[in-house]
Amino acid sequence: MNTKQYTWADLFREGRAVYTISLTLAVSLHAMDAFIVSTVMPSVVREIGGAQFYTWVVMLYMTASIVGAASGAPARLILGTRRGYVAAGLVFLAGTVLASLATNMGILLTARVVQGLGAGLIISQNTALISELFPGNLRTRMIAMNGMVWATAAVFGPTVGGLFDQLGMWRGAFWFAIPIILGFTVVAARVIPEGGREATRRRFPVGRVAILGAGVLVVAVSGIVDELPMRILALVAGLAIIWSSFRSDRKADNKIFPSKPFSFVGAIGPAYWVFVLIVVAPVCVGTFMPLTYRVVYGLSPLASGYLGASLALAWSLSGVLTAGANIVWQRVFIVLGPTLAGLGILGIGVSVGTLGWQAVTAFQLVAGLGVGMSMSHLMNWTMTMAAPGEESITAGSIHTIRSLGIAIAAASAG
Repeated sequence: MNTKQYTWADLFREGRAVYTISLTLAVSLHAMDAFIVSTVMPSVVREIGGAQFYTWVVMLYMTASIVGAASGAPARLILGTRRGYVAAGLVFLAGTVLASLATNMGILLTARVVQGLGAGLIISQNTALISELFPGNLRTRMIAMNGMVWATAAVFGPTVGGLFDQLGMWRGAFWFAIPIILGFTVVAARVIPEGGREATRRRFPVGRVAILGAGVLVVAVSGIVDELPMRILALVAGLAIIWSSFRSDRKADNKIFPSKPFSFVGAIGPAYWVFVLIVVAPVCVGTFMPLTYRVVYGLSPLASGYLGASLALAWSLSGVLTAGANIVWQRVFIVLGPTLAGLGILGIGVSVGTLGWQAVTAFQLVAGLGVGMSMSHLMNWTMTMAAPGEESITAGSIHTIRSLGIAIAAASAG
């Protein structure tokens, strides 16, 4: 572990500025898309129909993004670092263009699948590049900056989507993204270093990626099934399918996950369990808190929306404030963070309906602070402790693991 202390300015020194800008732009594409599309979806359904598939727009995008994230490491080995990153941008661009031209729900769902694949490919390779291009403690600042991008998108994404919605131009929400994606792809083609391509070409792990995608889809479907026994059965079946993909990956030469990713022996396995579990409760809370503020406390839609996002905003702010911690405080934050997150979530569960909205919001802030102070350091340590030869796979798969936690949480929240 490199113990040298860096400042935020170091992200833009020694030739790192082009990498910082490129990787930050990559995250913004995924983040803004999520919030803008959710804002314009009611208008989309009114024009092209398919209201019965409303939830599938998000569900298929999420499933495809996990498949794309799992494909990131194999894509880099086959195409190389630069070509793999550029290819991801082109896939995302193709999905965005198709979505802007959609005349029925079938086309839109297809477009969202393509977009999801591109987004997953971008973010997983983004994490791998952070591991490779930024030294030691500077990674935590880069990871925290990505968190701030998500917080910014949460504030401005609905504003952009709402503007196009008010103008009666929901397609403009996709047009808005096209020049940004093009700019990202051009910048990536010019500044991302070539490398990572194996001399011996390996086959793409189609079977394992397909099994993983099928498991995630079954988990996602469990969240929209009406009967509780069937919902539980679908959730268990989906988790079993996902686990089978991990088991088969352990024996493969062209792995998509590091060795023994969920083993309790060593550093990587416990970290991956934390990545899955620490996002479950915040996702469940984030799903229902705006509704809770409106129904239980009678607050306005605007106030409910912003108060509901307080956990995510605290998460991002905490990540920024603790990103420069020394090695002693890093260890403290990795342990203290999940503890605070758990206490905050418990406080929310106890206080909703019995205490005022101010107390509920305070507990949300505690939970967000806990997640934020631990996440960037846990990611950095995971990258650092990766087994020799598995550094890129380990870093790139972190996003896949976190996304699996989000998918499980979303299904459970349903």
